[in-house]
Amino acid sequence: MKRLVVLLFGLVGAALFMSAANSGDRVLRDSIFHVYRSMPADTTRTVFAKEAAMGHVKESWALELLDSALVFAREIKDVEGELELQYGIFRYYTFRMDGENMEKTCATLREACYRYKKFDNYFLALHYVLQLKGSEGDTEYAILESRKMREEAVRLHVDRGVFLSYITEGKSYVFARNTEKAIEQYLKALEIEGTTFGDKLMVHGYLASSYYLKDKYKEALGELKAQRQLIDGVIKKKPSMLGVYRSTLLTIELMYCKIYLGMVDADPLWIHLNEAAKFYDDDCFSATAVNYHFSWAGYYYLRQDWERCFPEFERTLAAFKGTQPMYEIEIRRIMGDAYVDAGRYEEAARTYKTAAVMCDSVNKATLRMNEETVEANYRIRKALLDKELGEKRFLQVAVVGLSLFVVLLVWGVIRLIRIRGELVKSQKEMAESYAVVVATDKMKEVFLRNITDEIRVPLDTVVELSDRLCRETNLKQEKQQEYSATIKKCASKLIGLIFNVLDLARLESGMMKFVVEEYDVVQLCTDARLMVEMQTENRTKVDFHTEPDMLLIDVDTNRFMKMLASVLKYPEESEGLFRVKLILSRPSEDCLQIKVVNSPIFMTAESEKEFDVLHTINRLYLESFQGSYQLLEESGERMIIITYPVS
Repeated sequence: MKRLVVLLFGLVGAALFMSAANSGDRVLRDSIFHVYRSMPADTTRTVFAKEAAMGHVKESWALELLDSALVFAREIKDVEGELELQYGIFRYYTFRMDGENMEKTCATLREACYRYKKFDNYFLALHYVLQLKGSEGDTEYAILESRKMREEAVRLHVDRGVFLSYITEGKSYVFARNTEKAIEQYLKALEIEGTTFGDKLMVHGYLASSYYLKDKYKEALGELKAQRQLIDGVIKKKPSMLGVYRSTLLTIELMYCKIYLGMVDADPLWIHLNEAAKFYDDDCFSATAVNYHFSWAGYYYLRQDWERCFPEFERTLAAFKGTQPMYEIEIRRIMGDAYVDAGRYEEAARTYKTAAVMCDSVNKATLRMNEETVEANYRIRKALLDKELGEKRFLQVAVVGLSLFVVLLVWGVIRLIRIRGELVKSQKEMAESYAVVVATDKMKEVFLRNITDEIRVPLDTVVELSDRLCRETNLKQEKQQEYSATIKKCASKLIGLIFNVLDLARLESGMMKFVVEEYDVVQLCTDARLMVEMQTENRTKVDFHTEPDMLLIDVDTNRFMKMLASVLKYPEESEGLFRVKLILSRPSEDCLQIKVVNSPIFMTAESEKEFDVLHTINRLYLESFQGSYQLLEESGERMIIITYPVS
């Protein structure tokens, strides 16, 4: 499944890049939807839709794609896909800081997670909802709800939910300007067992921010250093992970900028601003854009470069987009101070006035929300009391309801009997129609020209047995079943042979198209082993030995997997347990070697020509990539040696 998704993303990525460059967003949307609808009707489609939508979350059509995929996931009963798509819709609204729709989608996600007993996405979504509440000034509500969140996670035995509740409560204390409490909650979060790499990064980042607010710059720099060491360790082992942690590295550099702004140290601030510029782009979240532009404004403030300072302040305010009013008020106050230092007192007065008006509005809104919370709690208690009274009334009408149910049940049974009679009649008519269609299909003749002897043999068998079934109407049931099984077997073999011949023709003529991408060959071999063992119901055991733990190569994953399967898989009709040895090594820096001992291909080839076709297909495929394919025999063991270049 994974390799199919990666392959499709490679195809779609190239197509979408060209579409966006030539025709704009509409063509990009149509291209993605076209590929989405043309994909297999399985979980691959839902995975593609989620990844494509999140990759273009700023586009309005991303929600349309997620909704469509969600309906499909429910139809095929893809539980994991449904939950991921529900969370994807939530992230769509999170990107836009749409608090109302965030709460609605979080409630829908909660219902789905409880239904399927999988709660990670729900607690993560709730974490973002409460964090937004705190940023809007409703800190008391956010703190109370984060504690309820922790109680719920403990009750459900979800450790990650407990972890996120501490983080949420800590963030709420930050918004409430109680940094000591926030640090206490973050440290508790670190004590939870099983904390993931990403969670550790997040907690170190929050601790750095909290220490910064307490003017403990040394401790804050220590947390940032710990964060950077964790990421650098991963990137050192696998440089391709730099893109994955791009946003995290930007966050770290911006935190460095805030600390050196607090320390009023312009030189290291300049260094980290330039480092942050390497990771920044306009598609980031609004909070990141705010911090980035504010850091530049602060630097120019320190240098008293007013011509550059105030435009950066304006960009900072524009990045808020109406969210995080408390933070925006603080930025406006700092901007007012800058106007004062620049001697522009009228503009400073206007800025202070705007900040004061906004602060008054936020305080009124917070008071109103607290009143609504108290009123909502009262309504909840009243509803619980009404529920108890309703249960008592239900007991009084239970007998009447049961009697009505029995009457309806009898009526329903009578109705079902009538419907069943109609269905039987309809089924009989359909069977007669189907018999006519089958009889007509059996009378059709199929002519194939320029086909090899291996294709002609199963084709003749299919034609001969089908003819007997049509002419000899007095055949016994056992004989008919025997003929049907033989026809099915020959047809399957015929299809395989035709595909092999077509592949061979395309390879020999140079018309075969490949989709090349960078992939781990160790993972490919592992996937091939698991696929073969699963398809043969563990009648084939593949002993896989590898020297490298990971080896990236440029490869067409689909064709490479097909080649590996052809030399590992035994035929379905084989009986007993078969063992194949698969050895992966790297004899030199520029190539790898795969050795297959006791390959089933020597047994599955029923004739010399079929044997040659299979080997020729594999050989031509590998030669297309400057690889090789050899058949050897050592110490009485027949083996296949495959070499492939390493980029």
